[in-house]
Amino acid sequence: MASREELIAGLEMTVAQGRRTTSLFAEGEWDSKRPCGWTPKEVYSHLASVAAIVPNLAQGLMNAPEDRDIAEGINVNEMNARSVAAMASMTPDQVMTAFEENYGKLIGFVKSLPDEQLNARRRFISDAVLVSDILANSIVLHGLHHVYEAASRSDTFD
Repeated sequence: MASREELIAGLEMTVAQGRRTTSLFAEGEWDSKRPCGWTPKEVYSHLASVAAIVPNLAQGLMNAPEDRDIAEGINVNEMNARSVAAMASMTPDQVMTAFEENYGKLIGFVKSLPDEQLNARRRFISDAVLVSDILANSIVLHGLHHVYEAASRSDTFD
């Protein structure tokens, strides 16, 4: 079971590592495709969008019966493409501001979640597990994974 403190620390680490790694980018690097198929700008647009929808997604998760996968019927690739396209006209600084602000709101949301909601069992592309573990795997690890992808300059380290 992921604790609230672990979730918050993981989300804070995602923001800190995002800041650190993007501060090292050379000119033009924001628009350089990475092995994952996205540019760093697209990666951070995606992460900003995901952080923004988690509170609504979590509400849907809590309202769903334990045996229903709330991701069923969602085309994740299409949703990702739409969220990245919606931020395409933004500058890298604007994208990073959205990323940091949305993660800040997400951290506040996690801090405010009642224990009974964090400890409820639900399904999100998985068997029924604790909501805290869904957040740890689908949000914290997902974010760190993408921060690493955006920082990778070659596919040598796959």
